[in-house]
Amino acid sequence: MSVVSMQKMLIAGAREEQDAVLKELQRRRLFHLSRLSEEDLSVPEVKERLVKAEKQAQLADNALKLLNEYAPADEGMFASLKGGKELDPGEWQARTGRLAQAAALAESLLEKQKGIADASARAARAQVLLEGLVPWEGLDMPLNTSETGRCKVLIGALPGAWTEESLAALFRDSLPGFENYELELLKGDATQTPLVLLCLKEEAAAAEELLRKKGFAKPILVSEKTPTEAKEDLQFEKAAAISEGEELKAAIRVAASGRDEIQFLYDESELEAARLSALAKTGEGSRSFFISGFVPAARAEALKKLLEDKYTVSVSLVDPEPEEAAPVALRNNRFAAPTESVVESYGLPGEGEVDPTGIMAIFYYFLFGLMLSDAGYGLLMIVGCGLVLKKFPKMSRSTKQMMTMFFWCGVSTFIWGLLFGGFFGDAINVIARTFFGVPENVTVFKPLWFEPLKKPMKLLVYSFLFGVIHLFVGLGIKGYQLLKQKRVMDFIGSVLSWFLLLIGLILMLLPSDLFASISGSPIPIPAPVQSAAKILALVGAVGLLLFAAWDRKNFGLRLALGAYELYGITGWLSDVLSYSRLLALGLATGVIASVINSMAAMFGGGIKGAILFIIIFLVGHALNMAINLLGAYVHTNRLQYVEFFGKFYDGGGEEYAPLTTENTKYYHMEEM
Repeated sequence: MSVVSMQKMLIAGAREEQDAVLKELQRRRLFHLSRLSEEDLSVPEVKERLVKAEKQAQLADNALKLLNEYAPADEGMFASLKGGKELDPGEWQARTGRLAQAAALAESLLEKQKGIADASARAARAQVLLEGLVPWEGLDMPLNTSETGRCKVLIGALPGAWTEESLAALFRDSLPGFENYELELLKGDATQTPLVLLCLKEEAAAAEELLRKKGFAKPILVSEKTPTEAKEDLQFEKAAAISEGEELKAAIRVAASGRDEIQFLYDESELEAARLSALAKTGEGSRSFFISGFVPAARAEALKKLLEDKYTVSVSLVDPEPEEAAPVALRNNRFAAPTESVVESYGLPGEGEVDPTGIMAIFYYFLFGLMLSDAGYGLLMIVGCGLVLKKFPKMSRSTKQMMTMFFWCGVSTFIWGLLFGGFFGDAINVIARTFFGVPENVTVFKPLWFEPLKKPMKLLVYSFLFGVIHLFVGLGIKGYQLLKQKRVMDFIGSVLSWFLLLIGLILMLLPSDLFASISGSPIPIPAPVQSAAKILALVGAVGLLLFAAWDRKNFGLRLALGAYELYGITGWLSDVLSYSRLLALGLATGVIASVINSMAAMFGGGIKGAILFIIIFLVGHALNMAINLLGAYVHTNRLQYVEFFGKFYDGGGEEYAPLTTENTKYYHMEEM
């Protein structure tokens, strides 16, 4: 467990080689570029190129989404684990010569998408008009007919159900003398009544005003043709629009053969955008450029030699200044490295802090397995994660870390399951009794240590013990960091005093009635040891009072702050009690699993019972494993973040993020 040592690299060179040098650094994946100034140093030309690259990446992404909609690639459910297609630098460079054709193809696809949208809109409009014609299908005159020689023609519909009698009554009551008219009601329903009213022109305005007050509305389509003729035209228009849309979709499916070119366009555009964004951090003159960044010290000389041999550049290597925070990269062995993501989620080590990954990994796997504690579930995790890791070796770094972490969590879960006698709960014993006639009093699968369901208080005591060890290790790391920084007085006041106080209190607790009520029996401690424990606790308490704030010149304030630090004993008690979740989650897994097995065995033996047992067993344990796997993950993280890291770790380091070609989606450049 360590933080990678960094060196600062300064590069100066001819401006015409700026892009080439950045591409080289991107391919080497070592150079963490830092700002020369807080200001944006890039020239307008670079900004224009950046906007173009970002637009091109968006163009490619939209085109690929369109292809996935109409011609989805047959990649399978594990496609995301396969990683990008491998290309050597020569192949990558050759493909960059075809970017213009790929961009043209992407643009043509998006034009087809617009055509599909337009055709769909025209078909939808035709359908709406067809539906609007339904009430007028019995009309034998053009829909735009408005008058004859002496008469006015009103074509429209009234909301609700009307009859000739009700309309006649309306005219009679509201328009006295309005008798010279012809009224024809077309086929309507309870929601509307379509009608045609023929009346004298001089009486038409009053009649139309009366009808409008009742909600009279004209047809949505006003045409020179009859409804039958208009319907035929609309049906033809709809069919033509649908056909046009289908032709465009077919053309998109044909163009799917160029999917890989558009994918490469997306990746190269993203890399170009990353390079151009980096240029904003560099300095440049009329003929030169300047780059500053960090490189792992072990590989700095090799990169310096490569750049100076290949380009007209001057490269300098210097150690970072004390006030200059170098980016943080973690380096751990294969066992601990998978849990780096847990540390990174909390925060990378800050100045003067150690990398806690190695020690944390041991506790992480240990506590995770204790919470899940079922050999069957652990075995599934081992096999499942192992197969994924073997079958998809090119998966992304983050996914590989996660799978490897859960593989080791599965190993721990399997071991704890054997110790506690859990294999899909008590499935082996239930199957033996239900289908093989084994007597109830015979236990086929026995725990190597003890069964938590029968001795929960024993597990609780051990949970507290593991918690104390976990917390003491965290406090010990804090002490190591303080001594490494030569802060001896802080070590005495913040670490040594706590160790003395806590060890003394624990030794005083073990033979007490309180501990006996929890564990079932006290642990006998010799009288001299008990006396020594009281002395340790007293010395620790005095140490906290006097040295927790030793740097304060005001003695009264110093004692007050020391007393406040001593009050932190309640926080330690709370932290230790937090480890009772080990008992809670461990029991929850076993109890739910046992209930599932009992439910599955309710139908007895025989073929029917076996079938029902298998169905309930598979569904129940799948749900139980998923729920408790999530619970174990969440609470294991919490114990690290709150209890363990809270004793010594602040984080806040800047992540080492070198220019790289790894952050691509579809293609992957082989490492040089």
